[in-house]
Amino acid sequence: MITSYDIGAIAFYFILMIGVTFAFRKQITDTSEYFRGGGKMLWWMCGSSAFMSTFSAWTFSGAAGKAYVDGFTVVFIMLFNAAAYLVCSLLVAHRFRQLRVITPVQAIRQRFGKTSEQVFTWFKIVSALNTGALSLIAVSVFMSAVIGVDQNITIVGTGAVIIFMTFLGGSWAVIASDFLQALLIIAVSIVTFVFAYNESGGFMEVVNNFPAESFMMGNGITYTEIFLLWVGAIFLQRVIGVNSLSQSIRFLSAKDSVHARKAAMLAAVLFLFGAVMWFFPPMFAAVKYSNLSEMYPTLRNAADASYLAVVQDLLPAGMVGLVLAAMFAATMSSLDSQINGCSATIVKNFYVPIIRPDSSEQEQLSVSRIVTIAFGVGIILLALFFNQLKGISLFQLMVTSMALVHMPMFVPQLFGIFARKIPDWAAWGTLVFGVVISILSSSFINAQWFSEVLGITYSRREMADLGVVIPQLAHAILTVGFFFSTRFFYKEPVGVRKQELDTFFNNVERPVVAPEGTSAEDNMQRKYLGIMSMIFGGGVLAMGMLPGVTMTAFVITGGFMLVTGYLLFYSSRLPTTAPASLAVGN
Repeated sequence: MITSYDIGAIAFYFILMIGVTFAFRKQITDTSEYFRGGGKMLWWMCGSSAFMSTFSAWTFSGAAGKAYVDGFTVVFIMLFNAAAYLVCSLLVAHRFRQLRVITPVQAIRQRFGKTSEQVFTWFKIVSALNTGALSLIAVSVFMSAVIGVDQNITIVGTGAVIIFMTFLGGSWAVIASDFLQALLIIAVSIVTFVFAYNESGGFMEVVNNFPAESFMMGNGITYTEIFLLWVGAIFLQRVIGVNSLSQSIRFLSAKDSVHARKAAMLAAVLFLFGAVMWFFPPMFAAVKYSNLSEMYPTLRNAADASYLAVVQDLLPAGMVGLVLAAMFAATMSSLDSQINGCSATIVKNFYVPIIRPDSSEQEQLSVSRIVTIAFGVGIILLALFFNQLKGISLFQLMVTSMALVHMPMFVPQLFGIFARKIPDWAAWGTLVFGVVISILSSSFINAQWFSEVLGITYSRREMADLGVVIPQLAHAILTVGFFFSTRFFYKEPVGVRKQELDTFFNNVERPVVAPEGTSAEDNMQRKYLGIMSMIFGGGVLAMGMLPGVTMTAFVITGGFMLVTGYLLFYSSRLPTTAPASLAVGN
């Protein structure tokens, strides 16, 4: 059960997040500052935010539930996230920064023209609603299990809090809070792993006693080929998704091209760290707790609470509250990124060019805040709908939606940066073609169709995996093939359109270089987040002094944040040697 210490930890977290929001609000002077921090942010802020925006409480609920049931399988997703960000660091992140735009869809406008701009604007909104709703369901699993109330109530309540906090600030507040939330996630992940490992008797003990047909593949796999195809499909999904323009917003915020590359590398390292830290506890839970449905009767899929079971059983009072705050942080960082990004897209790619071309910066900021509320309400409503679906796990719902909804949008956004002789209509044409492929591969030429044609009876698990494999490979072959086949219809543009394309491709290859030395903005970021990190760490350490509390977990968690904060604050004393201005070639 949740204790007063846990409630205090959660309250402390929320107060600190609100403090971060107010601390950075004064940095917002225009829409560039509101949506991408004016392109002034240091690599460790952008990298932790890129990590957190890809990450969500789904990792600790839906993905943990997959680890509880099928063992090592889910680790592939995090390993492929790390690989995707490594590719991003080497090939894409600096090019994203060099686009010199405020929103990713503005880059689509430059590359593929006005029609593609509008098509991708609204498809992005639909896609973000879907992802946001699933993330909200993920965090509600924890809230419902701990508090013991209906999951629909926690969806509404949690969503309302996230909308309120997102409404208060722009990208400065979003990315700054992402950094603090990443610190919390790392710290509590280390603590939970250490306690679970000590209790388990070692990794091999868990492997040898794991209650599944195969620790590597899980249950229900008769045909190894299907599992290997699933692994390949997930790899393609993560690499293409992470490196598409939709994910570029954090790199658009970076100080320059070098900081963008470092940010992507940091995200890769953090996902590599998480591949081990996050999934050992639910695997251990599969060995120790076979009665999760009795422990969490309010949940439709009790396996989603496997990580929480370890936390509640092994960690001291107060740490449950911090872990719950970390879960909330994971979802808030994902949702506030979605909401802020969609607000930017609607304002900059629809409201300004279509509705109010002469609108002032102040008017655009006001509209952005209205859109934030409307979009947040939409996410809550969609989450309530998804939560009523029966017979499908949160893990499967997330992975399937990535295959069916997101991939058609990602393909032109990735390859369009590199392929020059592609006509403008290729972007929206590929999107439409990809949606058709998604419909065909999920409704007609699907797992059931293959089962009947081949005369093979697949297990429920194999059918679910094929539900991911078939559309994903179809997109990799057909949708990507369609995009590149449009080059046969390419005609060299003339006039203004030729100038726009020349500017786009010249920007992509022209580095953004920040002035040498330390600027006032650099020291401001170090100072503010150093102070906030020390307050956070000091508060957690103080919790370890409470009566009846085991100090070890709080010393590890609070000490990590306190030391990190001190190093940041100390570095903010560096002399200012660079002008307080945007990077050269912004």
